[in-house]
Amino acid sequence: MHANRLKSYLSREVDDALRFPLHANLEKVANRRNIELYNIESTRILKCGFRSHNFCNRDFLNLAVNDFNNCQAIYQEELKYLERWVKEKRLDKLKFARQKLAYCYFSAAATFSTPLLAEARISWAKNGVLTTVVDDFYDVGGSAEELENLIQLVKKWNVNLSADCRSEQVQIVFSALHSTISEIGDKAVTWQGRNVTGHVAQIWLELLDSMLIEAEWTRKKAVPTMDEYMANGFVSFALGPIVLPALYLVGPKLSEEQVKSLEYHNLFRLMSTCGRLLNDMQGFKRESKEGKLNAVTLQMLDGSSTSEGEATESIASIIISKRRELLKLVLQEKDSMVPRACKDLFWKMSTVLHFFYMDDDGFTSDEKTSAVKALLDQPITLNELQLS
Repeated sequence: MHANRLKSYLSREVDDALRFPLHANLEKVANRRNIELYNIESTRILKCGFRSHNFCNRDFLNLAVNDFNNCQAIYQEELKYLERWVKEKRLDKLKFARQKLAYCYFSAAATFSTPLLAEARISWAKNGVLTTVVDDFYDVGGSAEELENLIQLVKKWNVNLSADCRSEQVQIVFSALHSTISEIGDKAVTWQGRNVTGHVAQIWLELLDSMLIEAEWTRKKAVPTMDEYMANGFVSFALGPIVLPALYLVGPKLSEEQVKSLEYHNLFRLMSTCGRLLNDMQGFKRESKEGKLNAVTLQMLDGSSTSEGEATESIASIIISKRRELLKLVLQEKDSMVPRACKDLFWKMSTVLHFFYMDDDGFTSDEKTSAVKALLDQPITLNELQLS
């Protein structure tokens, strides 16, 4: 009986290690799996009498379970706050917009889980929701005039909503952007000792400009080169407003010199390029049916008679290369300007992307839904662990 159970534990651990490699293994999700696989039965080394106190320790298990459940209670309160925020900002009234709050918050809670980083999680999740709304607005929700209008409003910043907004949905989107950017700017002062609102607004403006370019390509049925597509696409993938403002809320001070450095730009570019290509590779068939531009499609249209399989293989190879470049830059110590705690956030987002795009286009599989529920909704029960 004992041997069979031990074999079962080992088999599940091996399956997990193969299923979730380092680059797709979310911290808090892995934490739960490790707790569920922790073996509290007596384990000895072969025939000797030695038994390590680091294994089969019921106190360790109790501590881990309590820590996980306490963190989950904090996450639930933060998620309730975000649900109220969505309603207060009337984002749920935008019929064109996907409602992905749980996924946006999950990606934050699963990667920087310590209770002390609540402000960074909230910023990450709010901007995740807003980038989804804006992406849908530029894809299907807004007219050409409304798309231009939103950009002009962000540029002007201090506006008369009733006079300057061309429609109610523009007003809803801009109001949510304005209040969220201002709020993050205010909170960042405590951490940074300076005003970063202008930089956060600029990050958003760059995203809106890139999304407008893609909308115009679609409207005019233009086909950019692969280089043109990727130069715009790593920005339009919309990780900038999610990750970059959160860097101001994780501890280290970031100077303007650091934010403008080549290292900072390369971290963002590599992370976003991985995300763009993962999305395009997994969403190729769906986006082709919708008539959207896609890196796989452009590879097939480059004049070299590239097949779908060859194009997909090429994209997968580029993703591996960019991921390795990103990890090398994150781990680099010599001549590095960006604090390690900030660099880690780029890698954490890369891990989120590889997790979500592991098998499909991100939000559709039952496995991802189960992972979200397990982290945010389902506490761990010790009795169930001991019976498993």
